[in-house]
Amino acid sequence: MRHFTILLFILLFNPVSAQNYGFGVVPNGGSSVLIQATTNFSVTDADISDIGFSLVLPTGNTTISNLSDFSGRVWTVTKITATQLNGLSLGDGTKDLFVLNLAPGQTILSHTSGTPFDLTSFELVDAPNFGLLEFLDNNDPIAIGLGGIANSFLNANIDNTTTQDYFGGIIPGQESLSFNTLSSPEISFDENDITVYPNPASEYVIVKTPFAIDLIEIYSISGQRVLSLKDENTISIRELANGTYTIKAYSHTTLYTKKFIVNK
Repeated sequence: MRHFTILLFILLFNPVSAQNYGFGVVPNGGSSVLIQATTNFSVTDADISDIGFSLVLPTGNTTISNLSDFSGRVWTVTKITATQLNGLSLGDGTKDLFVLNLAPGQTILSHTSGTPFDLTSFELVDAPNFGLLEFLDNNDPIAIGLGGIANSFLNANIDNTTTQDYFGGIIPGQESLSFNTLSSPEISFDENDITVYPNPASEYVIVKTPFAIDLIEIYSISGQRVLSLKDENTISIRELANGTYTIKAYSHTTLYTKKFIVNK
């Protein structure tokens, strides 16, 4: 599965540069969130200049605090509220935007292809109990409407020639986090609350819950998240190896879990 993830990373990321960095968000325990970068190449002396990305959260009083440095360099955070976005005729009034930037500087970094390294971690204060934390896509109308100031990028000199943007996209499966995952204990509901079929399955599974599904995550028996999809209830599992998996389906404020078997 790890080899497939790396291959998918290479195939799906921006083809403008064959060598690139993908960003991902992963839970870091409690209300802490970790932002990582993964590359499709190995290097011993990449000169990292400036980095940026933006996160979309449900509107509210949430703040980001206790950001970790990147090799001693400090991140800045700018919150753009749903009201402010509305004033610019952007967004639908339900999302706040957090723009994170690392000012131009110099960090000499070594990394290995396919191995993530940390960009920053932070705490979410007054986070909502449901909904998603998501990367803002560079092609999103909000990013376009803001003239690029909320874009994701990673400017670096990796071959002692010129500094350029090597951002390649968001890592598949690491585009978002559910606040249910961060703030609520995982609860196994009665099996009547969630239906997963066929089970065993070979090509796809269909997930049914009493309410509309916002997010589905699939975890291997070792606890690794292998798939993540929004607003879907039919899931292709053709790329999953045989074995037992756990489905976590988030529906408004409720988390449903159930095991299923892949048998091809």
